[in-house]
Amino acid sequence: MELQAVTVVVPTRNEAHNIPVFLQSLHSAVSLIVVDASDDETPELIRKTRPSRTRVISSSAKIAEARQIGAEAANTPWLLFTDADVVFAPDYFDQLRAYHHAFDSLYGPKLSQGQYRGYYRRFSYGQQLLHNLGIPAVSGSNHLVNRQVFLDIGGY
Repeated sequence: MELQAVTVVVPTRNEAHNIPVFLQSLHSAVSLIVVDASDDETPELIRKTRPSRTRVISSSAKIAEARQIGAEAANTPWLLFTDADVVFAPDYFDQLRAYHHAFDSLYGPKLSQGQYRGYYRRFSYGQQLLHNLGIPAVSGSNHLVNRQVFLDIGGY
């Protein structure tokens, strides 16, 4: 998969404390759409730190609606939904490149370094258990999906 074919969609609200580390972990080849409801400096930090391949949409939408707004604004074939407190592993995007179009959706655990780190670690254990039982356990914080399939099923 070419990384230029991926748009990362992230809803934000007052994430100035998380956004610099998040942006540092993001590969420069992917596009980024941020749907922002902040009253802090989050949008300015985003524009300053990552001026190219980035779009910030101001909206007071809740998380699911913000993800939908971002998905509809994207123009790449693939959407990667995540959150601002995520830190992508150094090899995350290299591994993503290895995937081919034999799927419409992939998901995995959320790796948060913030105050919810323990919660997400427990959540990922439950997610893995459900996956092993054949039950999809997709969350909006590490979900890659074909944009057209996402829109065809009605999105969020």
